Amino acid sequence: MASHVAVDLTKNAGIRAINFNEADLITCFANDYGFEQWMARAVEQYGDAGDVLIAISSSGKSLNILNACEAARRMTFASVITLSGLSPDNPLRRLGDENFWVDSRAYNLVELTHQFWLLALVDLIIGRAEYPARPEGLTSCSDRPTP
Repeated sequence: MASHVAVDLTKNAGIRAINFNEADLITCFANDYGFEQWMARAVEQYGDAGDVLIAISSSGKSLNILNACEAARRMTFASVITLSGLSPDNPLRRLGDENFWVDSRAYNLVELTHQFWLLALVDLIIGRAEYPARPEGLTSCSDRPTP
């Protein structure tokens, strides 16, 4: 879900976006800093003041994600947006500037709703729900000019 949204934001909306799901990053940072802190350390390494963090946790209780939100606050990110579900009083909801909560105890429904909301956000940022899969005039990625 996060990968798809990051690619769409970068490719179609022109917004630099990354996600922290690369196996070597997770393994290295979790080994060196502990699983509860690895994501906060990634935010510190890759984030800048003024960035936006989108934090996704179905339960809203994942310590690694909660700590990433705290790191973004310390770094004066422009905004922390949270997506959660299950319990209405989950801790992630208290950490966001904007909070999107799914009133369901079904993990699959919560995750599906998060994906829908995030892709709808991409469409809102772009300004339309329909846009070309490729820039005008290109038939494949190999048609791009080489520098």
